[in-house]
Amino acid sequence: MNRRREKRRIAKGGLPPGAVAADTTQQVPVNPYGSKKPFYVDIPFKCEGCGRDEVWTADQQKWYFEEAKGTLYATAKRCRNCRHQVREAKEIQREQMNRSDKNQNERGAKDNGGKPV
Repeated sequence: MNRRREKRRIAKGGLPPGAVAADTTQQVPVNPYGSKKPFYVDIPFKCEGCGRDEVWTADQQKWYFEEAKGTLYATAKRCRNCRHQVREAKEIQREQMNRSDKNQNERGAKDNGGKPV
């Protein structure tokens, strides 16, 4: 279906098959030239981490754009498992950096005669 016909159908209140209606009042504002999403449809994508074919469902998009207030320009890049792995790796790195900072401050305090750095 061409884009003009699709817009006309949406303007009359019709949604594409399998679409979930959007609450545009809950979406993050976009620039003056952009428009908010009137509905969400399932979007297939390939996971950046493992290469599996996944689907970003319309319900997941509704939650992301309206509840989590994500930008309307965002798209899914990783599957759930890869997102968890990235999140865990960042948490481990954060803990290591905190330990390193703590150890460095303790060593600096010893060098300064017990005064914190």
